[in-house]
Amino acid sequence: MIIVMGEFRLKSEYLNDLRPEIEHMVKMSNSESGCIYFQFSEALDDPGLMRLSEKWKSMEDLEIHFQSTHFKRWREAISKNGGATDRDVAAYEVILEKDLS
Repeated sequence: MIIVMGEFRLKSEYLNDLRPEIEHMVKMSNSESGCIYFQFSEALDDPGLMRLSEKWKSMEDLEIHFQSTHFKRWREAISKNGGATDRDVAAYEVILEKDLS
């Protein structure tokens, strides 16, 4: 299992234009067969600071995601709307999962 966690900053003046693209990316990513979940959230106290949380069945599934049409569309939308800065995103291979509920 692969966990992707991180954050990045979008320019606040472009957020309204990017929200439909964010919704599309989440919907399409969650429909991929190798995706367990894919989520974006925005820091309530810091507009434009986006947090990313993903869980994939395998690294191969994540690599397939990177080649998807919706991933390429997302990257293009960011590029056209001020870009993303302060990126800190990493993938982690999980060897143990323990339910903490």
